[in-house]
Amino acid sequence: MSAPVAPKVPGRILVIDDDRSARMLLERVLTRAGHSVSLVDTAEEGLVRLKAEPFDLLVTDKNLPGIDGLEVLKQARSVRPNLRALLITGFPTPETQLAANDLGVHAYVTKPFGVHDILDICEAAIRASRGAAA
Repeated sequence: MSAPVAPKVPGRILVIDDDRSARMLLERVLTRAGHSVSLVDTAEEGLVRLKAEPFDLLVTDKNLPGIDGLEVLKQARSVRPNLRALLITGFPTPETQLAANDLGVHAYVTKPFGVHDILDICEAAIRASRGAAA
C-alpha cells in the first residue's frame, strides 16, 4: 500500500454506523488521508457529538437502531444547518434517495462502496463545505 497523501483540505468527520466493520473501514481510509475522524455507533451519541463539537462532514448509515439516518440528518440540520452530510445505505430505495436529497445530502452512497470513491466523495464534500463557509 502506498503512503497516505495529505488531503488538500483536511477535515473533521463524524461517522455514525452501527456496523463495526464499516466504521473501522471508514476510519482507516479517512484517517490515512489526513482527516480527523470521530466514530459513534448510535444516532443518539452522534447527535450529542454534533451539538458539542464542530465537524466539517457527517457520514451516517441510513439503517440505525432507534433513530434512523434520515432522522439524524433532520436533527443535524437543526443544530448545524450548513453541515455537509453523506447518507450510506446497504438497502437503497428511490424513496430513501429522494428523502436524502430533500434533506440536502452531499451524496447518497450505497454499500458496498469503493474506498477511493468514498474518499473522493468525502473530500469533495469538505471542499464544498469550506467554500461555502468562505
